[in-house]
Amino acid sequence: MKSINILFLIFIFNFANGQELKSHSFIKKESNIVDKTQETKITITDSEIILKNYSNNNTKDLIRRIERSETKAYNGINSIWYYCIAVEKDIFRSEYRKSIFIYDKLGKTLIFADFPSEVDVTWTKFLL
Repeated sequence: MKSINILFLIFIFNFANGQELKSHSFIKKESNIVDKTQETKITITDSEIILKNYSNNNTKDLIRRIERSETKAYNGINSIWYYCIAVEKDIFRSEYRKSIFIYDKLGKTLIFADFPSEVDVTWTKFLL
């Protein structure tokens, strides 16, 4: 009988002190895969990453300046993470866009995460 009372009290305590978190914002996530049929030349230097003919319907280069890089796991594989910022300001937000590139040498992929705003994320996976 004591154990039933204790379980009942624990249930009442958890029910009375439980929290429900609500958010009115969400992260809009888009993704696409760029394969070998859609050719994009990617150049990675010590200071910047350049995707040739990537922006504006494949007519303009996308240039990102590397702020820092580090090696850490992505899907259980050590990869190089490049934290970047745009060279030009975004015309709609008057800020520099932030991006992350994840280079997986083993899987021969480069994952590009672009953040057009604080809640939007666009993922692109390049098969190398």
